[in-house]
Amino acid sequence: MKVVFQGGGAIGIAGAALFGRRHETVVVSRSVSSTPDEVPPRDAAYPRQVRSFGRGPVCRVPVVDWAAVSSESWDLLVLTTRPGDLDEGVAASIVATCPGIIAITSQVDGDRDIAVSLFPESEILVFSPALLSERTAGRSVSYWRPPGMPVFMASGRREPVRGLRRMLGGLIVGVPAVLVSAPPAVFIPYVAQLSVREGNWADLRTHLRRPTQAAAEAVHAVTGVRMPLSARGAGLVLDALERFVPIDVSEYAGRHFARHEGQTLDMLDGWIRREAERAPATGRSQTPTPAVAQSSALRELAQILLLRVTRHPIP
Repeated sequence: MKVVFQGGGAIGIAGAALFGRRHETVVVSRSVSSTPDEVPPRDAAYPRQVRSFGRGPVCRVPVVDWAAVSSESWDLLVLTTRPGDLDEGVAASIVATCPGIIAITSQVDGDRDIAVSLFPESEILVFSPALLSERTAGRSVSYWRPPGMPVFMASGRREPVRGLRRMLGGLIVGVPAVLVSAPPAVFIPYVAQLSVREGNWADLRTHLRRPTQAAAEAVHAVTGVRMPLSARGAGLVLDALERFVPIDVSEYAGRHFARHEGQTLDMLDGWIRREAERAPATGRSQTPTPAVAQSSALRELAQILLLRVTRHPIP
């Protein structure tokens, strides 16, 4: 199978390294070439070194320009940039390659609809990464893939997902949409709290009540189910992560999610809108309905994170 990963970030590079063991895979940059008349060879530009965290062999993944792939047809394009953030030239290059399937890795509410509007001729799926990945020193990328897990969990129309599963084997697994959207609703509020605490893991551990309430509200916004969550249970999960994940989770989380605070904020805002939509109409009354009133923790967390993002924009 021929697969393009758009974007040379940690997810795209790690995904390409894993897919490339069995399939023809290439990574293309986030921008188009400044010299479109020159077509660089596939193995010419920006090689990245990729390896599993602290173990395994090192492999090299080249990142090339769109001109290097535009003359070929591709079966699958994995979009690691949010569709609304694509440069016009990149979006045009994607349309020109006519991929049969485009998978977006963003789980922000509304991003799939944007992808559908940008690429109406392609089937749009959502890929949820099932691995941890990070850019380290220089051009290197490290990743950790839990044993027995796929690289991505895929949701979308049943037939395209099944077709990809047959071709890609254990690299993806098809799941209902709720199994892609619900997990972020559980853990992203803790990510937001970690950002609010300036990436301090120990500080997060002592401030679990608000993100736990926010997570319960976010899950209800996504699923319509009020799931009981507890700060004590969240603490036990964090203990398990520190104990069983073979990387320094406290250091990794602080570094990784600091780069994505804007996206975290957009996810919180999406769940707030969904929760408001679930509330019954109040007519002319200005009194908040119970469902809206109960989303106070989610709103409070979003407001505090917005203040941080505004004061400390990501360079």
